[in-house]
Amino acid sequence: MPLLGAFDAVMIVAGGVVGVGIFINPSEVARILPSPPAILLAWVVGGVAAMMGGIACSKLGRRFPRAGGLYVYLREAYGPAVAFLYGWTVLLAIFSGITAAISLTFARYAGVLFPALGGHERAVAAALVGALALVNYRGLRTSGNVQNVLSMAKLAGIAMLALLALATGGGKAVPLAGPAPGLGAFLFALFPVFMSYGGWYTLTFLAADVRAPERNLPIGIVGGLALVIATYALINAAYMRVLRVDEIARSPAVAAEMAGRILGGRGAGVLALLVLVSAPGAVNVLILSGSRLYYAMAKDGLFFAGAARLHPRYGSPAWSIAAQALWSGVLLVSHTYGQLLQGTMFAEWTFFALIGLSVFVFAAREPGFYRGAGERALIGASAAGFTGVAAAVVGNALFQSPRQALVGVAVMLAGLPVYAMWRGRRSAAARLGRAAGIDHDGAGAVVEVDGVE
Repeated sequence: MPLLGAFDAVMIVAGGVVGVGIFINPSEVARILPSPPAILLAWVVGGVAAMMGGIACSKLGRRFPRAGGLYVYLREAYGPAVAFLYGWTVLLAIFSGITAAISLTFARYAGVLFPALGGHERAVAAALVGALALVNYRGLRTSGNVQNVLSMAKLAGIAMLALLALATGGGKAVPLAGPAPGLGAFLFALFPVFMSYGGWYTLTFLAADVRAPERNLPIGIVGGLALVIATYALINAAYMRVLRVDEIARSPAVAAEMAGRILGGRGAGVLALLVLVSAPGAVNVLILSGSRLYYAMAKDGLFFAGAARLHPRYGSPAWSIAAQALWSGVLLVSHTYGQLLQGTMFAEWTFFALIGLSVFVFAAREPGFYRGAGERALIGASAAGFTGVAAAVVGNALFQSPRQALVGVAVMLAGLPVYAMWRGRRSAAARLGRAAGIDHDGAGAVVEVDGVE
């Protein structure tokens, strides 16, 4: 039975998007765009692009309200091979890598408040991942309640810090003058912006767990993103109220520097506390949504059969939760998550372009796909805009940073032999099933269910 309502959906989107990137990535943007109007425009464009993608995906979620989200849309539009490559990239690098990166940031700031934890960052990060994996193991309602509390706390904390900075200032913030950036530089600056907006689509993986998805999916995605855009606009305005643009560009931790300017010696502690509230919410959403993706892959016979099994008491995909937590731990220990993430951002945006195009694929196949001319105009324009932005980002990445783009291509294509292996296993299982007179899907399940819990 679906357990998530509209408020839960909004908190999952907002909490999944706002992690720790907004405390760091504005410096990356300022290094590329040394002009306040260009910086603000980049954050607006990022929010608009995420909103266009969210509107398009809310339509796809209503059409396919199943566990797996983007994986399901890619499978239905282009076939299982493309969908598998997406799931492979998410597990190998995107969700697990982001989980590792955010958890390590959590551990570093935990050392600020609790000096005894210094020198044990990877152990603290692993403990956070393990604790949140256990929360998700206990079932959807437990993880949903935890997410609601964490999301509200982080949004309130960021808003309070930003409003305090806007009210008190902290110095004469004279922007660094500079020429207007070229289109290539502007598009390249969107990468850290998009990383900060990443996760807007995580609710689609939980579509089967959302009550009345035709209503609550759009509310969750659009409402959650609206909260995020407002929060990001507020905190960026605060940065530029307190710090000059060149200071933002030089700062390795812009939020900490701003907090220090307005709060003095207490600033480091306040910012550390804010990160300790923000990071777990983002990690929780990654585990919650990622486990539904691997569940869907397993139901298709393209992942370990255990990942398709639900806990008999809690109804959670326990093996899928464990798979992401364990691989995130491997990336933490091996120090490889940063390299993987840099390359696979290119791969992720390639899949985003395909997601945008899939709206037109389904519209061409199904005459009744749109509910009237108004929806056709809104969804069509959103899908076209999102596809255009994604294609521009991918093309510019090939030009500006070809080495990182090739890493993303290599990671993605490395999934092809793995797909062939799983496909072969599924075909063999199907042949055995037919020989035994069993109607079998090859994944260890007789029928496919739409929900997870």
